[in-house]
Amino acid sequence: MPNQSHLSKLFLNLPIERKLLLVSAVPILTLIVLSVVTYKSVQMFSHDEEQLNHVYHIQSASAEYMRLVVDLETGFRGFVLTLQPQFLQPYKAAKKRVLSVGQALLQMVKNDAVQVHRIERVQALVQRLMRDKDRLIARAKEGFPDEARTYIESGTGRALMLSIREEMARFDRREIDVLRKALYSSSQDRTVLMGVVIGGGAFALLLMFLPLHLIARSITGPLTELAKTVSTAPGGTIPEVTVLDREDEIGSLTQVMQSMNAQIRSHIQRIEQSEKELRVLNQSLAASEAKYRSIVDHAPIGIFTIQDDRIIFSSRENWKLAGLQAEEGRDPNILWQAIHPEDAPIVREAFALAAQQGKPFEKVFRFLHPTGMVIKVLSRATPIKNDTDHTIIYQGFNVDITALEQMRIQLNRAERLAALGQVAAGIAHEIRNPLVGIGSTTSLLLEDTSSDDPRRADLLTILQETRRLDRIVNQIVDYARTRELHPTRFAIKELLEESWALLKEPIERKHIAVTLSVSPPSLGLEADRDQLKQVFLNVIHNAIEAMEEGGSITIQVTQATREHSQGVAVHIQDTGKGIAPHDLPSIFDPFFTAGKRHGTGLGLALCRNIVEAHQGEISATSEIGVGTVVSIWLPSTLNSQSAS
Repeated sequence: MPNQSHLSKLFLNLPIERKLLLVSAVPILTLIVLSVVTYKSVQMFSHDEEQLNHVYHIQSASAEYMRLVVDLETGFRGFVLTLQPQFLQPYKAAKKRVLSVGQALLQMVKNDAVQVHRIERVQALVQRLMRDKDRLIARAKEGFPDEARTYIESGTGRALMLSIREEMARFDRREIDVLRKALYSSSQDRTVLMGVVIGGGAFALLLMFLPLHLIARSITGPLTELAKTVSTAPGGTIPEVTVLDREDEIGSLTQVMQSMNAQIRSHIQRIEQSEKELRVLNQSLAASEAKYRSIVDHAPIGIFTIQDDRIIFSSRENWKLAGLQAEEGRDPNILWQAIHPEDAPIVREAFALAAQQGKPFEKVFRFLHPTGMVIKVLSRATPIKNDTDHTIIYQGFNVDITALEQMRIQLNRAERLAALGQVAAGIAHEIRNPLVGIGSTTSLLLEDTSSDDPRRADLLTILQETRRLDRIVNQIVDYARTRELHPTRFAIKELLEESWALLKEPIERKHIAVTLSVSPPSLGLEADRDQLKQVFLNVIHNAIEAMEEGGSITIQVTQATREHSQGVAVHIQDTGKGIAPHDLPSIFDPFFTAGKRHGTGLGLALCRNIVEAHQGEISATSEIGVGTVVSIWLPSTLNSQSAS
């Protein structure tokens, strides 16, 4: 018993690695022997498989050989019976391959003298068959097919075919015998292999299980006791671990666990103290975060943060500038998609360049709202860098400059009109008085000139041109003067019908069809009625002049919103000759005219002055040979600034 106790303690004190090596020696040796036996069995089985594969290839080649011989016969008979050259194709194809397949069979059975002798006899018969058929085919081509038919009827070829089939049948039967022997041998080898694998594996597993069971008992026993000690400890306390009197890993584990318990108790005390300090710090941080978030959310500018070309934060005002709702959990990176399609690639390229160079970003671009409204913003972003001068994020803001841009356009327009007004006043002063004198003198001369006087036609020309110049001067003064609006509330449909009625004579003369559509029919507008009437008369008159007989004018009026303002959109479309693309941007410029013999180039310029005085917009699109569409947008209600 003392010796057994000493051996047991010596076994327990061994490291687990050595225990495994010690108890695994017997099964390892068993596995080595089993592997050698299995290897031999596998070699025998592989040899049987190779023999089966060889027999399979021989049979496949034999079948192909017989198929080619049959193709020789059928091709020959088809040609002899029909004398059609296409029936020789199977014969020629078989003739090219039959002898080479026969040689391949000879190589496959070269170790079997009986089979070699049979294939050689068959090859001789096939060669004889082909010689006979080649001769008869040649005679048939020369115009003597009866010899070939006599050959077929006499059965000479059939006798050769029967001899070939009999020899090949004997060849196949011998190969089948070889196949049966190979299958039997393979079956026997498989049975032996399975017995070795299953029996030897079971024996090896048994030899491995017994030592492993001993090791498991020496390990799981102490671990189970440790688990019970830990699981039965009261919640929130660190259990006491008993140190085992062992020199292996289990003994070391109990010593380490006892040391860890002491360290954990010390760490828990420090963590509890840190938790109290952290709770106070979090309360202060939460208050600070709420204060700064309130400042950002209520700032009058849009604030955003970009990291690696992705927008990771956007303030409420920035969502508003983009025309989107600041919903909880919504990805702010979709703000890139809210940029106007014409500006988006330019903005992305400019930001990518700034980020690549680590420089501040600044750009003016437009946001396109889902409602169609356009907001112009000034965007600036500054790179925030770490200690290694690497850019972490870009912090930026967007400022709405739509109103500022409109004021700038209006100021430029006002300055241009003021300068043109001074020029017009000088023209009126310098030209109008001489024109009055010329016109009066010409009228007096006409009164003193008889109707048959040859000079009377010249005097009439002078008087007409003088009046035309006076109209041009009046149009220039009218274009340059400051517009005083006298707004009233009226129905847009009635005004368009009046304008249409005033141009009834040229419309009927050219047989032009006019279509008016107002939705809703009672749509009203607050504006200077007389000046807008001048606009519609001018645009419709231009449409009439642009068309030949039989054209059409379509007028559509709908409600429309532009930049926070409700308004009315008027689209006047004709089927005229259209405006050239290079002329279209200039049609609203003063003194620009294209395709009109008597135009001054001030009609559409006056229209633009009147529309812009109403805080509206006028534009045109055109296509050569299709027609032109003039689009006018006017606010439904004039503000005090527009009226003044």
